Amino acid sequence: MSSFSSRAYAGSADLDRLIDFARKATAARWPRSTYMKVGDVVWMMYGAKPGDPNIRLWFDGSGLAAYASFEPPLHVDFDIRPGLAQEDLLSAEILRFAEERWQGLARVGRGPIPKAYAMLVGDTLSSIALDSDGRRISLLERDGYKRADGFNVLYSRSLVEAPIGQPELDAGLCLRHATDADLDARVDVHRDAWSVWGQSKITIGNYTQLRSAPLYDPELDVVLEDSDGRFLSYCIGWADTANAMGHFEPVGCRPDSTGRGYARAVTIEGMRRMQARGLRTALVSTASVNERARVLYPSCGFVEVDRAHYYVKEPG
Repeated sequence: MSSFSSRAYAGSADLDRLIDFARKATAARWPRSTYMKVGDVVWMMYGAKPGDPNIRLWFDGSGLAAYASFEPPLHVDFDIRPGLAQEDLLSAEILRFAEERWQGLARVGRGPIPKAYAMLVGDTLSSIALDSDGRRISLLERDGYKRADGFNVLYSRSLVEAPIGQPELDAGLCLRHATDADLDARVDVHRDAWSVWGQSKITIGNYTQLRSAPLYDPELDVVLEDSDGRFLSYCIGWADTANAMGHFEPVGCRPDSTGRGYARAVTIEGMRRMQARGLRTALVSTASVNERARVLYPSCGFVEVDRAHYYVKEPG
């Protein structure tokens, strides 16, 4: 019999639990990377509804032991408290949950596969494992998952050991942060930047909601603006003050403005602002298929610290 209890996500108190969980997991795995950083949690969860059947939390006598978030039609993200003695048992429960959600879509139709998962061909269920997390790799493989070609690259950069230069801007461009007066423009640049990966779910309504979410700092919501007031690129930085770390999620640039250093400019400005807040390390990640980002981040001084490979399974 399982020693864990589980339930669906229940709202703001659970968001606080997940942020604290991510903060502690980041510290436990340092100096390698982790699964969800605090910014990832807020970005993933700020619009979540209580009772969402795709988001589940597991508890033991010490509090939150694990979480899983199933992203239809095929992917599950999850994490288990580092050092948990019964990780094998809990992992099996989580993977059963993911398979049940995947199987449930068969009755209503799975829908199109997002472009970001285009490398995961076939009617499969997917998850990720850090290359540094040998235990999770073994757990996935024992459950029938096989490593796919796709992966995420995880980067880190010191904010104290090397200088952060002033971003170089063409005449007429300026860097600033988004305000409540910029909602339309800010949503537009995000939707345009991510249009190459599919239609974005961001709306003025849920972006407004994000601006009131825990940990959101408007001065770390950096935009690059041209002389006509059009936003060309942007990034959101998140501060994990307990670990003295900053994290970028997301970073974007309009497709008609790529290759001009605009995404680099907002990233550098974001790091300068993180540094001014006393943070010592910046983290960011990108998919292996995002070739521009894999050039961008090293150009800003980031170094690769880990990879998270996709693992796929054809449920029976």
